[in-house]
Amino acid sequence: MLERKLIAAALQSRPAFNAISESGLAAGFDETVRPYWDGLERFYARDENADRADPEIVGRDVGRTMASPKRRAEAEGFLTELAGDPVSVPNIAALVREAAVQRSGDALAAAIAGRKPGEEIGAALAAFVGARESAEAPDDSGGPAEEQGFAGVLKGRLDGASRFVVSPRVLNQHIAGGVAPGHNVTIFGRPESGKTALAITMACGFARRGLRVLYIGNEDPVQDLMVRMITNLTGKSVDELAQDPEAGEREALEKGARNMVVRATAPGTIAEIEALIKRTKPKVLFVDQLRNITSGKSDNYTQLLDKNAQAVRALGKRYGLVTVSVTQAGDSASGRPVLDMGDVDSSNTGIPGAADLMIGVGTTEALDSAGQRMLSLCKNKLGVVKPSIVVQLDPYRSKMK
Repeated sequence: MLERKLIAAALQSRPAFNAISESGLAAGFDETVRPYWDGLERFYARDENADRADPEIVGRDVGRTMASPKRRAEAEGFLTELAGDPVSVPNIAALVREAAVQRSGDALAAAIAGRKPGEEIGAALAAFVGARESAEAPDDSGGPAEEQGFAGVLKGRLDGASRFVVSPRVLNQHIAGGVAPGHNVTIFGRPESGKTALAITMACGFARRGLRVLYIGNEDPVQDLMVRMITNLTGKSVDELAQDPEAGEREALEKGARNMVVRATAPGTIAEIEALIKRTKPKVLFVDQLRNITSGKSDNYTQLLDKNAQAVRALGKRYGLVTVSVTQAGDSASGRPVLDMGDVDSSNTGIPGAADLMIGVGTTEALDSAGQRMLSLCKNKLGVVKPSIVVQLDPYRSKMK
């Protein structure tokens, strides 16, 4: 009954669809409901301006995934029926929060009953507590528009003081001058393409400008990440820093390192990341990489990526953060300079659906020889164009410019 209401709400309202996506609840839909959610994701991804989904179009799309003619007809009929269900879209946020509490409570009970390892029970408990806190918090779903008026929101959202300048600076002319709290950025590319160098360039740029940054590293050793950040901040190579490490440390601290918190998770959970947010109170969160966050469940790889992307976005909304996630590109991106959303590894619907800005890092032999990379803004809800930009890569200082 609950899942039917959620699907009906997502069908009738894009804001409801977005709220459900950001909550991460969709990753737990059972096999009878999941195809309909996947169809809605594909519909909204194809038409970014649609304020509601067309049940006939989605029904036919879902029907094509069904094996039998009977099931295809049932799919089309089911969505047409849902389109007529009475749904209170303004109350969908409360419904989502209640569902999150219910699901996390069930997961905690199952972990205890199944005598799962202590760390898994702890993660389930943290998720349940977080869901309860979110459900009990005052409802601000009316948003700033109710409190400030539309003129106040426009001024507050678009003036320079409310946006964070992004490094490399060439990106800012295409994203209205920077990113704002609640925006979710996804960086993707093939192995060794420079994904982490771009993430470090962004993180160090924010820190230089006085913003507190929490950088979660679960791919590379955290000490290696910290060294790369010091090379970026100081402009010195590892060999140069080795001549006087103490002087390098002082310079890095003066140039922004004191604003950076770098933590390793092995592999880590969303609950652990949320606990670090509460403890360190950052303005910007980096998750490097999405694939190494575990849910404690037997999700397949695509479901795991979808759930993690949605959960990171939800953290940004909940705590008023800019969030930046790093993930892989599939084989289709090999040797190509310009990437698009379909090149994201495995999750080429769920991850793009959670992002406001997607930056694909492309490279070819010619670009690599010239010390360059191509940055493709293949999804750009922050601007009106989706350019591809050539930047210089300095691998010895983990810097793009």
